[in-house]
Amino acid sequence: MCIISLCSSEAGEAESLALALEHKSAIVATDDRNAIRACKMLKLEFITAVTVLVRAVEKGMIDKDEGLVKLQKLQTVGRYRKTIIEDAVRLIKGGS
Repeated sequence: MCIISLCSSEAGEAESLALALEHKSAIVATDDRNAIRACKMLKLEFITAVTVLVRAVEKGMIDKDEGLVKLQKLQTVGRYRKTIIEDAVRLIKGGS
Protein backbone atom coordinates (compact mmCIF):
# COMPACT_ATOMS: atom_id res chain seq x y z
CA MET A 1 0.00 0.00 0.00
CA CYS A 2 1.21 3.49 -0.76
CA ILE A 3 -0.24 6.87 0.10
CA ILE A 4 -0.29 9.47 -2.63
CA SER A 5 -0.67 13.07 -1.48
CA LEU A 6 -2.29 15.49 -3.88
CA CYS A 7 -0.66 18.74 -4.88
CA SER A 8 -2.53 22.03 -4.82
CA SER A 9 -2.43 22.60 -8.59
CA GLU A 10 -4.88 21.02 -11.01
CA ALA A 11 -2.05 19.40 -12.97
CA GLY A 12 -0.58 17.95 -9.79
CA GLU A 13 -3.96 16.58 -8.72
CA ALA A 14 -4.56 14.96 -12.09
CA GLU A 15 -1.09 13.41 -12.04
CA SER A 16 -1.60 12.12 -8.50
CA LEU A 17 -4.95 10.57 -9.41
CA ALA A 18 -3.39 8.92 -12.47
CA LEU A 19 -0.61 7.54 -10.29
CA ALA A 20 -3.17 6.20 -7.80
CA LEU A 21 -5.00 4.44 -10.62
CA GLU A 22 -1.75 2.68 -11.56
CA HIS A 23 -1.24 1.41 -8.02
CA LYS A 24 -4.21 -0.72 -7.06
CA SER A 25 -3.57 -0.45 -3.31
CA ALA A 26 -2.88 3.30 -3.28
CA ILE A 27 -4.65 5.63 -0.88
CA VAL A 28 -5.05 9.24 -1.96
CA ALA A 29 -4.51 11.83 0.80
CA THR A 30 -6.55 14.94 0.02
CA ASP A 31 -8.94 17.49 1.47
CA ASP A 32 -9.79 18.97 -1.94
CA ARG A 33 -13.50 18.62 -2.70
CA ASN A 34 -13.01 18.04 -6.43
CA ALA A 35 -10.27 15.48 -5.84
CA ILE A 36 -12.51 13.64 -3.34
CA ARG A 37 -15.31 13.58 -5.93
CA ALA A 38 -12.87 12.22 -8.51
CA CYS A 39 -11.71 9.52 -6.07
CA LYS A 40 -15.30 8.47 -5.47
CA MET A 41 -16.04 8.38 -9.19
CA LEU A 42 -12.85 6.43 -9.93
CA LYS A 43 -13.38 4.14 -6.92
CA LEU A 44 -10.06 5.17 -5.38
CA GLU A 45 -9.58 4.97 -1.64
CA PHE A 46 -8.88 8.35 -0.04
CA ILE A 47 -8.20 9.81 3.38
CA THR A 48 -8.46 13.37 4.70
CA ALA A 49 -6.49 15.26 7.32
CA VAL A 50 -9.46 15.09 9.69
CA THR A 51 -9.60 11.30 9.33
CA VAL A 52 -5.87 11.00 9.99
CA LEU A 53 -6.27 13.09 13.14
CA VAL A 54 -9.22 11.05 14.44
CA ARG A 55 -7.34 7.79 13.82
CA ALA A 56 -4.25 9.14 15.57
CA VAL A 57 -6.36 9.78 18.67
CA GLU A 58 -8.08 6.39 18.42
CA LYS A 59 -4.70 4.63 18.22
CA GLY A 60 -3.32 6.58 21.19
CA MET A 61 -0.69 8.40 19.15
CA ILE A 62 -1.99 11.69 20.56
CA ASP A 63 -4.35 12.28 23.46
CA LYS A 64 -7.92 13.55 23.12
CA ASP A 65 -7.17 17.08 24.32
CA GLU A 66 -4.33 17.50 21.82
CA GLY A 67 -6.55 16.01 19.12
CA LEU A 68 -9.28 18.57 19.83
CA VAL A 69 -6.74 21.42 19.68
CA LYS A 70 -5.41 20.17 16.35
CA LEU A 71 -8.95 19.75 15.04
CA GLN A 72 -9.66 23.38 15.95
CA LYS A 73 -6.58 24.42 13.96
CA LEU A 74 -7.74 22.36 10.98
CA GLN A 75 -11.15 24.00 11.24
CA THR A 76 -9.65 27.48 11.09
CA VAL A 77 -7.36 26.83 8.12
CA GLY A 78 -9.56 24.43 6.17
CA ARG A 79 -12.98 24.63 4.62
CA TYR A 80 -14.73 21.77 6.35
CA ARG A 81 -18.47 21.48 6.66
CA LYS A 82 -19.75 21.96 10.19
CA THR A 83 -21.03 18.37 10.28
CA ILE A 84 -17.56 17.00 9.48
CA ILE A 85 -16.05 18.88 12.42
CA GLU A 86 -18.93 17.89 14.72
CA ASP A 87 -18.52 14.21 13.79
CA ALA A 88 -14.76 14.42 14.37
CA VAL A 89 -15.26 16.03 17.80
CA ARG A 90 -17.67 13.23 18.75
CA LEU A 91 -15.24 10.54 17.58
CA ILE A 92 -12.27 12.15 19.33
CA LYS A 93 -14.22 12.39 22.57
CA GLY A 94 -14.95 8.67 22.31
CA GLY A 95 -18.41 8.55 20.78
CA SER A 96 -19.37 6.41 17.84
